[in-house]
Formats: sequence, structure tokens, C-alpha cells
Amino acid sequence: MNSSMKRGGVALVVVCAAALSVAACGQSDGKKGGNPLENAAAAVGGQSTEEKFGAYTEAFNKLIDDNWGVSQNFDRYQKMDVPNASASDSLSFPENISTLEGALEKLKEGRALRGGSAGAAADAAADKVIANGDALLAQWKALDPYYESRGYRDDNLAKGKAAHAALMTAYQNTLAGIDELDVALTQYLRARDAKRIEDYRKAGHNEAANLVSAMQLADHFSSAVIEKNIAEADRLLPQLEAAMAELRKSEAALAADDGNRTEYKLISDYLTGMVGAWRDYKQDPDDSDRERVVDQYNSAVGQMNDVEFPA
Repeated sequence: MNSSMKRGGVALVVVCAAALSVAACGQSDGKKGGNPLENAAAAVGGQSTEEKFGAYTEAFNKLIDDNWGVSQNFDRYQKMDVPNASASDSLSFPENISTLEGALEKLKEGRALRGGSAGAAADAAADKVIANGDALLAQWKALDPYYESRGYRDDNLAKGKAAHAALMTAYQNTLAGIDELDVALTQYLRARDAKRIEDYRKAGHNEAANLVSAMQLADHFSSAVIEKNIAEADRLLPQLEAAMAELRKSEAALAADDGNRTEYKLISDYLTGMVGAWRDYKQDPDDSDRERVVDQYNSAVGQMNDVEFPA
């Protein structure tokens, strides 16, 4: 997961290989916690915990939406430069009330579910996002008609300027909460996927275990790429390529009429493209190649949603 909502430099958003209904993202905890298999069962919790994180994941994806996420709207709002703007300017207030409302509703739904110790960090982050997100939403609802109707021309932008400081605070605090939720989701999803790998192998579902294993390594690898941690990415690369080789073997072993065969092939191709983009970056560092690493990884994650996993 953690793009950690990367702001500044290249805006990269990574999505984790989740087996929830929606993929999540974040990788900031990648250097913490040691072996992901350690205490994985305790970290994953039960069905209620999975439902909680399913709601949190869905909310998170709305909050970081490529077009209408909180960070994107914040960037647009800052470009308005309200403190230095004048009533003669043509000002367009950035918001997507329905997206933020949907995210907050999902957060509140998840918060109401039991999550045990596995959910404690995510609950704390959700509380922060909910409190500040509600404040941000209230600001949007008050200011959108003001700007849309050009009310600022009548009051010389007085209302907009008066609201600016509180709006900035609501944005910054909401984004801080999203970053914390990002980390908590990463910890849970990585522990859960480690448990899935272990369970699949015990049950003899090695093809599914190989797929999840390759995607989990790709998650850690993409985290290192985002952070420009070249040494860590290079350390992980041989492990990733070995896992990709096992994934290709699993694909070849599937029956020709197995619906998963196409999905395995596409995921393998995306991961291969991801590694190729990394080597292009190593050859001639260019942030567009780092973006391609993330794009290829995200495409693989999206394809994971079409895989039929063993019950």
C-alpha cells in the first residue's frame, strides 16, 4: 500500500493486492514489522475484521480517487490562491461532494464493526478521517454554491477569504488521517495475504499461493520504487523474478479451458512490464519510468479482481 498519498515530486498511487472486493493501497510500513508471516493469523482476525477492512478499503479507494480524491481537490484548491485572489477573477471551487460523502459513509460503516486488536490502528485512523472529513465536507457544501453562483463578486470574496484558514486545516488534517489509514490497511492486507499463502499451500492450492506470493513481492517492490530506495528494490528483484517464474509455471499447468489461465497470463505480463520499467529507470533515471512501474503494478492488481480463488 503506501503511496502514502505521495504529494510533491511524482504523484504515484499504488494499489495493494487485496482479496477484498476492492483493492487498496499503501506501502509505507514496508520496512517495519519483520517477517510478514509472523503472527499473521492473529493480525488477520475473523470474519467481522475482514468485513471491517473491506469497508475501510472501499472508503480509502474513494478518498484517493485519481480524479476526485481529497489530495487532488486540495491541489486544485491551493492553485486558486484564495488569499491573493480578487472578486474580478473567475474562480472555480474544486469539490466532489458525492465521492467524499460515500467514503465517509463507508468509514462509519467499517467503524461500527468489530475488528479486535487487528482493527485498532485502522479505527484510530478512521476516527481522524471521519472527524476532519466531516468538517471538510461541511466546508464544501457551504462554499460550492457560493463560488458556483459567483457570490464572491458581491462580497468582494470576503466569505471565501474568511473560510480559507479553516478549509486548509480541514484538508491537511484529513490527509494526515488518510496517510495513517493507508499504513493500517497495508499492515492488515499484507498479514492477511501472508496467511492466505500459508493456507493455500497447506491445502495444496499451490497455483493460488504462487499468484498471491508474486503479488505480495510486487507490492513490496513497488513500495521501494516509490520511495526511490534503489538498494531495496534491487534486493527484492531476484525474489520477485523467482516468484514470477513460479507464477508462469502455474499458468502453464492450468487446463486450457480454465478461466484463470487468461488472468494468470495477464498478471504475469503486467509484472514483467513492471520489472522492465524498473530496468529502464535504472538505465536512465526518469520519473516517467517509475510511474510505469506503478501503472503496471496497479494493472496487475486490477486483474486480481477477476481471478477465481479456491474457497
